[in-house]
Amino acid sequence: MYQTKRNLRTFSNKLTQNLSKSRQKFYLDLLYGISKSQHIFLSEIARSLNEAIDLTYTIKRLSRNAAQDEDLRCVHSNYLDTLHTSIPDNPLVIVDESDIAKPYAEKMEALGQIHDGSKKTIEKGYTTINFALSTAKTKHPLSLYTHVCSAQEDGFESMNVEKAKGFNTIDRLMDEQKCTFVMDRLYDSNDMFNYVHSLKHFFITRLKDNRYLIHKNRRIKVPDLANRRKGKINFRTEIQGVQYALKVSHIQVKLPTLKDTPLNMVVVYGYGKKPMKLLTNHIIKSKKDVLWILKGYITRWRIEELFRVQKQEFKLEKIQTMLLSSLRILYTLLNCIIGHYSLAIEKKDNPYTDYFSSSPILQCLVQGEVLSLPIYSRCEPYSLF
Repeated sequence: MYQTKRNLRTFSNKLTQNLSKSRQKFYLDLLYGISKSQHIFLSEIARSLNEAIDLTYTIKRLSRNAAQDEDLRCVHSNYLDTLHTSIPDNPLVIVDESDIAKPYAEKMEALGQIHDGSKKTIEKGYTTINFALSTAKTKHPLSLYTHVCSAQEDGFESMNVEKAKGFNTIDRLMDEQKCTFVMDRLYDSNDMFNYVHSLKHFFITRLKDNRYLIHKNRRIKVPDLANRRKGKINFRTEIQGVQYALKVSHIQVKLPTLKDTPLNMVVVYGYGKKPMKLLTNHIIKSKKDVLWILKGYITRWRIEELFRVQKQEFKLEKIQTMLLSSLRILYTLLNCIIGHYSLAIEKKDNPYTDYFSSSPILQCLVQGEVLSLPIYSRCEPYSLF
C-alpha cells in the first residue's frame, strides 16, 4: 500500500511541475481519490481522501479548484513528457470519438446534442475526441490526447477544428518521427485526408461506401472497385473476441482531392456481409505490407476498451458537475491515470506488482495475457486500493 501511494505521488509530481503548491495538492487529491474510489464523483473522491474535517468542506474545496482549468494544458503537456520513452518507431495512433451522455441533465454548462453510441439515439451530452497509442506488449490503449467539446460552447468553431487540435498535438509529440493515424469511417472526409497529408504522417482509414476513388484514370465508387478483388491472401484473426477467416487484397488508387499522391485500398472479405475497405498512404510491396495494414486497423478496436473502462469502471456518464472546466479536468485526469497504469502493466519491474498479484485476473493483465474486451466486466484492473 505504501509503495502504491509513493508511486502515485511521484506520478503526480511529474504531472504538476511548475504549478503552485495548492494546485499540486489539488491534482494529487484527484489522482488519489479517483484511483481509490474508482469514481469521478467529487463526493466519492472526497470520501476516499478520508480527511479529518467535515465532508462538505472537502467537496467545496475540490469544486472550487475544479472550476479553474487554466493550468490543464500544462498538466497535459507534463503527462506527454512522461510518455516520450514509451513511444516506439512508426507508432499506431488510434483516433476515435466517444460521448458522455447526460439525457436527464438540465443545467450543465454548454450541454449539446450527441449521438449515444450505446443506445443509437440522439441525447443530451458532450463529445469526446480521443487519440491513443497501443502499447507494445499488452496492446492496452495509452491515451495521448483527450478533449471534451460541445457545439453549444462559446467560441466553438467546428468539429474539424477540434479534431485538428488533436492532430497538431500528436504532431508536436512525434517531433520529426512519423506515425500512422488509424481512423474509422467517421474520419473519411477530404478535410481529414488533406490535413493528415499536410502533416506528412501516414493514415489507415476505413472508407464509406459513398466514397469515390480514382483507379486507372477513372472515377469509381468504392463498392464497385472492391468487387473487382476477391481476396488472394488468407488471414485468421480474433476481433473483439470473435474468430474470423479473412481474405485480403489491395488496389492502387488515388483520391480526387489528392491526385498526386499514390494510395492503396485494402479490401477485406469475411468481416460482415460487405467487404471492409481501408485506404492508406503506406507503400505496399508485399503480402507482409498488406497484413501489417490490416492488423494496424484491427488494433483500432482496442480504443473501445478505453471507453469501456471510462464508463463502466469509473462511471464516467454518472458525473455530476455543472461546469465544463470541471468536466475537462476530471476527464483528463482519468485518462492520465489509465495511461499511467497501462504503462505500469507493460513493465516487467511493475511498481504495482504486489497489488496485482493479489488477484489472478490482474496477474494475467500484468503478464499481458488478458487482452479481450470482456475482461473489464469481470475485474477492476485500474483500482489500486
